[in-house]
Formats: sequence, structure tokens, C-alpha cells
Amino acid sequence: MNKIAIQQRIYALRGELKGHNYQYYVLDNPKISDTEYDILLRELVNLEAKLAEPIPDDSPTQTVGFKPDTAFKPRKHGIPMLSLANAFSDEEIIDFKRRHQDILNDDATLTYIAEPKVDGLAINIYYEFGQLVFAATRGDGVTGEDVTDNIRSVAGIPWSLDADVPDKFEVRGEVYMSKASFAALNQKQQEVGGKVFANPRNAAAGSLRQLDASITASRNLSFFAYATGLGGDAFANSQSELLEKLNKFGFATQETALLNDKQAMFNHYQTWMKKRPSLDYEIDGMVFKVNDFKQQQLLGSVARAPRWAIAYKFPAEEVETVVEAITWQVGRTGVITPVANMKAVNVAGVMVARATLHNIQELARKDVRVGDRVVIRRAGDVIPEVVKSLSIDEENRAAPTPVPTTCPVCDAAVGQEPGEAAIRCTGGLSCSAQLKQRIKHFVSRDGFDIEGFGSKLAEALVDKGLVKSIADVFQLDFEVLATWEGMGEKKITNLKLAIESRKKIALSRFIYALGIRHIGQATATSLAQHFKTLKALQDANEENLLEINDVGPEVAASLRYFFAELHNQEVLQHMFEYGVTVLDDETPEVDNSHPLAEKTVVITGSFSQIKRNQAKILLQQLGAKVASAVSKNTDILIAGEKAGSKLKKAEVLGIQVVDEAQLLEWLS
Repeated sequence: MNKIAIQQRIYALRGELKGHNYQYYVLDNPKISDTEYDILLRELVNLEAKLAEPIPDDSPTQTVGFKPDTAFKPRKHGIPMLSLANAFSDEEIIDFKRRHQDILNDDATLTYIAEPKVDGLAINIYYEFGQLVFAATRGDGVTGEDVTDNIRSVAGIPWSLDADVPDKFEVRGEVYMSKASFAALNQKQQEVGGKVFANPRNAAAGSLRQLDASITASRNLSFFAYATGLGGDAFANSQSELLEKLNKFGFATQETALLNDKQAMFNHYQTWMKKRPSLDYEIDGMVFKVNDFKQQQLLGSVARAPRWAIAYKFPAEEVETVVEAITWQVGRTGVITPVANMKAVNVAGVMVARATLHNIQELARKDVRVGDRVVIRRAGDVIPEVVKSLSIDEENRAAPTPVPTTCPVCDAAVGQEPGEAAIRCTGGLSCSAQLKQRIKHFVSRDGFDIEGFGSKLAEALVDKGLVKSIADVFQLDFEVLATWEGMGEKKITNLKLAIESRKKIALSRFIYALGIRHIGQATATSLAQHFKTLKALQDANEENLLEINDVGPEVAASLRYFFAELHNQEVLQHMFEYGVTVLDDETPEVDNSHPLAEKTVVITGSFSQIKRNQAKILLQQLGAKVASAVSKNTDILIAGEKAGSKLKKAEVLGIQVVDEAQLLEWLS
């Protein structure tokens, strides 16, 4: 055997033996005898010795049994995993097609393939010489989490590819949980007092991220393949051919259709929207892709989404139910929000029993009362909201819900600032509800990012008096925690490590984590880049603060009040005593050749593919100065949908105006 043949046989044996280990140790269902296993293992030992190259730690010759030690470590994708742009109307699909004709030319023949958009978890599966080596979640599109041990239990994914495939080959698709498996899982969870999942997607994601692969195996997950990454460029000539080949390899694929005109696309969309409730799995839209791969390459991508594909999302489902109570919820900054507690009802695949009524003005405008029949929907299939009351004209309705004059949690007085719709608890951090929300914000992904410090833990720590300020996060009494149900030794150890590893934090993240009123991520980034150090920010006067484009009088006042308040000074001092270090800001190198370098930019309107705060941060990283108002010093206005007075002013001043497409092109 030559070297290449030995390498190929080694990969095949490693994959086969890992599979047998999984069957034996995790599923308790061996497929071969011990003797047959020993013969394969001995062959692998001899070939690894003959190849005389370093042997990876996860080779079956180096491990005993099946230890899920690869769980959740970073895995870089061979080719980045792009996300899809969304459409919510026929007009957006017409524009989508028109852009293709403009780029390719008016005479180009375009065929689209339609695939149902599964509501699951995107996965990238990497094969070498036909053997499954690892699988990773989408992550940030460049790097995901390794879930190899768990992915082997998912139906619809072959462990080896017998056909002629590239030596290095990525297959992509969606892991999902069927409606039947979801119902069975939640029933089982209720019986044992475990976590009940909100919807099949959450259940699939939670099941795939289990440290114990046997738990994942018991959850009956499934998989649909829909794309390739590394090695896929010369594998097929079209999306329909690709899916056909993947299906022959043993991958599960969905029902698709080839469509040539917009009316056929609209009709297909309507057909599947009607079929949606009868399917055994959740879908939330229809994906339309240019079928021909050469045409896809010509169309290319913008930012992190391909130009040749779009997800036409289904409208939010509206359902009727009854309001059983209206309660008041206290947020991190003390805002008190009315919440409708309703008879639980299934909305777009999720059991909904609570929906926000936003503020007292909205409550009065919709005139929602206890006992009313109401229509609710999940906006974007995510946030439950009350659309309207159906009981407005009925007799014998309950009286309108009174607006609280004291906080429903701490009994402090309720106040309302002039010109604001919100009412607020004036109790500050003496209010446990505000403290709970502040702790959740403090440890969140965009703050200190402490893994394992979830909402339930934050609430319990406040309720039991173990955390009385955000600084106490770094001084937990782990001996007491160890006595709590569900807080085993491993969980305690992991939490200790997570907290310790986050004691060094970038200035921008630290500012955001403090939860200062009016300070979002973009403003926190601007403050860090301008002042460089925490001390400089603390010492800044109003004039210094107003030098920053993102900062107006209201933000400046909020910052100065926060750092001047004695209690806040004590909390910061305690944090530093507990070992927290705030790293000075290092201004990123700016590409002075970029079209936006040193330009003053204003953003207005709404965008479909990027959040405005995220766009602000990225623009600043490119060297642009992002201002909040249009003036004669503005160089460019980036206008999204429903751009208002800023757009009119820019037109009067003759300022360059660009749209979201240009913004995304600059950011890419």
C-alpha cells in the first residue's frame, strides 16, 4: 500500500471503530462481535505504526470506551456558513428576482428550487476520505461548537460515504425534532419534573448540546441535508442535482420543486403555508434558491448572506384565547410593564400563556381587560403580543386594570418622567426584581458572558440573599450553593471556572454590562474608543461626554449620575477587590483606503438584514464617525425602510444617501 492508500484506510478504520464504540458504549447495541472489533483495531494499530505520523488523541487506538471529550470545543468551518436574507411579502420576492435579472442580464433563464425552511439547528458535518470526522453548529458562521459525539445519534446522517466524494467534504443541513417527538419529550419531562421546552427548535438545540451523548440519543432527533461546504464546488452543477446525490448517499432530504416564474413561486408558497399544520415537523417559511450553481457564483454574496437565495417567511399565526389576569412586571431599569396572563394556547408551534401589553398607554388603547377574548400572535414567530380584544362591545366586562401607584415587588413609589410612556419603580437595587434583571444583564453574552450563570440561578441567588449587588457575582458562597438541589460538584466546578475566566473584560463590554440607562452596545463601544480607560470615563464632565457623536445630554446625564452615585462607587470598588480587571481599549487599526474611513455617517430607518446597533459598531470599526443627527458636517446618510425627517433633511442639504444593500457591501 502506498502512503495515500494507508491514510485512506486509517481514516476509514478510525471512523468505523468510533461508530462501533458509540454503538457499544452509548447505545448499548453492538453491531459486531468483540473478535471482529479486535481484528479491526489491530489493523489500525499496525497501519498507524507504518505511517509513522503523529496519532491524534481521539484515535480509537488512544482511547478507552467512548468518552464525549470533544463536546463543544471550537471547530472552524472549511467554508463559512452564510445565513439567509428574509422576505415577508410578494414585493420582496419580485425585487429578489429583479436583482438577479439586472446582474445576470435580462435574457438569462432562471430556474428556482423551492425548499421548505425547517425550524431547527444548522449543522456542518465534515468528512475525510468518506468518514465522518466531526460535526459543528453554525456558531458565528466561521466557527461553531463541536457536537460530533451527539450528531451520531441523529437520524438521516450516514457515518461513512461509500460513493466517490472529495477527500475533504462538508455536508450541511438542519437538525430538528418532529412534533411527535417533541410532545413525547415534554410529557416525559413533566412526569419527572424536568425542563419543559417551549418549542421543537429549542428542544432540538438543547438535546444536541447534551454532555451525555446517551441523552441526545434518547431524544429522537432528525436531519435534512440541504447544502455542501468544503469540497462541494465541483460536486454537482445545480442544487437539485446536489440534493439527489446527497439522498443517494443516505442523507435525508426534503421535498422540493423547480419553478420558473414569480407566480409559480407565490403559488408554491401558499400551498406549503396551508400544508404547514399537517407536517410532522415545524417549518417557518419557504426558501427559494437559484438552482444553477454557475449562476449562483455570478450572483455572489452580500455581507453574510448569498444574493441567490432568500427565505420567504410565513406570517405569524394568530390565535384566539382568554385573558385570565393582568399583572405588572418590573424590568432592569425599573420600568413596570403590564402583562396579559392567558389561557395557554399553541401559537405557531409554541405554547403561549403570557404576552406583553407594552405600557399603560397601549393597555388603554387596546382596552384589554381580565376575562376578555383576545387575539394573540407571535411577531416574527418569536415575541407573543396581544393584537386586539374581541370583547370591546360585550356587556358585563371587568373594570379596566388600575395602574399601580407602588411597585408590585418592593412597594416603592411608582414614578413617571415627563414625556415618557413608561412608569418606573423608584426603589432602585433595593427592588429585588430590578436586581434580578440587572444580574441577568451583567452576566449575559454581551456583558461578562459567564457560561452556566442562567436566569434561574440569578433569580435564586437574589431570592436567597446570596447576591445583593452585581459585584457579588464574583464572591459567591459555593459551599451554600453546593447544598442546593441540582448544583452538583461538576456544575459548581464549571461555574467557578467560568466566573474566574471572565474577570478580565474589555472596557466596552464592561460599560455595557453595568446596565447604565440609555447605554447600549454601540454607545458603550463609542465611549470605550473615545476615553480608552475606565478612569477617564469616570472623570469625564458633560462637555467631554458630548464630544462623542453617540452621546447627547440625556446619555451624558445618565453616565454622570451613575458614576457619581455612592452606592455604584462601592459596587465597582468591591468588584476590583474581587479581582475584576477592566482592560484599556485598544483602537483597532483602520483601513484608511476604505470608503468610510474618517467619514461622518448617520443611520436612519429600519433594516432587514442587520440591527442598527450592530451596524454602528461595525461602521466605527471601519473608521467611520457615526453621528445621531444629520447636519452640514454629515458625509453620508444610510437610509433603511421608513426613513423619516433625517432623509428629508439630507436631501435638502444635498448629502449622499445610500440604502441597506450599499451598507452591507461596505461592511463586507
